[in-house]
Amino acid sequence: MKAIKSQLWLATTIYFILSLPCFADPKVIHVLVALCDNKYQKIAPVPKAIGNGQNPKNNLYWGAAYGFKTYFSKQKEWQIVQINRPKSGIILEEIIYKHQDKDVYLIAQAYNGKYINDTVDDFIDYSAGKKVKAFKLSDKTIIAGGSADLVVYIGHDSLMEWSWKKYLPDSWRWDTLSKEQQEKQKSRYAAVFACKSQQYFTPPLSRLGITPLILTLHRMAPEAYSVNAMINSWLNGESKADIRLKVASAYSQYQKLSKPALHIFTTEYSQ
Repeated sequence: MKAIKSQLWLATTIYFILSLPCFADPKVIHVLVALCDNKYQKIAPVPKAIGNGQNPKNNLYWGAAYGFKTYFSKQKEWQIVQINRPKSGIILEEIIYKHQDKDVYLIAQAYNGKYINDTVDDFIDYSAGKKVKAFKLSDKTIIAGGSADLVVYIGHDSLMEWSWKKYLPDSWRWDTLSKEQQEKQKSRYAAVFACKSQQYFTPPLSRLGITPLILTLHRMAPEAYSVNAMINSWLNGESKADIRLKVASAYSQYQKLSKPALHIFTTEYSQ
C-alpha cells in the first residue's frame, strides 16, 4: 500500500511540475516595421526629419515620439533584453523585449524604408508559418518568424501598389496544409496597422488560415499606441470585441477624437 501511495505521489508531483509555466514555450510576438520613407514609398510626404527610411533614429514609425521604439521604451511592462543592428542593410535595427510579468518575448524589427517589399514579403511568409527565425540571447534562443504566436506589420500599405500575388506562391493555401498545420495556423494571429489593410491584406492572409486580430478599414496613422493597446489586451485574454475597443480608444485618445474610432478598426477579414 505504501508503495502504491508513493507511486501516486510521484506521478502527481511530476504532473504538477510539467504543468508549470516555466516548462512551456514562451509566447512570442514578432513586429515588422517598414520605416516611413518619402523617397522610396508612394506616401503623402511627411517632414524630412521623420521621413528618411534609412534613419531609424528619428523615423516616424520607429524613433519619433509615437514610433515603436520610443513609445515602447516608456512602457514599464516591457524590458529591453537585447538590441541588434544587422549588417544586411535591409533590417537596420531589431530589439528583443521581455514582458516583466508574463513569459512573453517581443521581437521588433525596423526595416529600411527602401525595402518595404521585403518587409511585406517577410510578414506574409511569417503569417504562412514559413521562415522560422531564431534569436539568440545570452541564456536562451527565442523562436519567432513563422513560429511566432502573433505577427504584426506596421507601415505603408504597399499592397495598394503591388498585387499580393507577388508575395504569395499559389501552393501556400489552406487546403494544402496538413491537419496539424491547419490547427497550428488557427491558433496564430496576424495584425496589420496600415491604411485600409482589411481590403488589401485579406486575400493573402485569409488563404493562409491565420486568425486576424486587428485590420483597418480606412486611412490611419500606424503609430505604436494602438499596437500597444492591442498587445496588452490580447495578452490579457480579452475578446476580439474588447481588443478592438481598446485599440480604437487608444487611437482616439492620441488623435484627439471625440469617441473611440471603431469605424477604423476591425477584427475580421472582408467577405
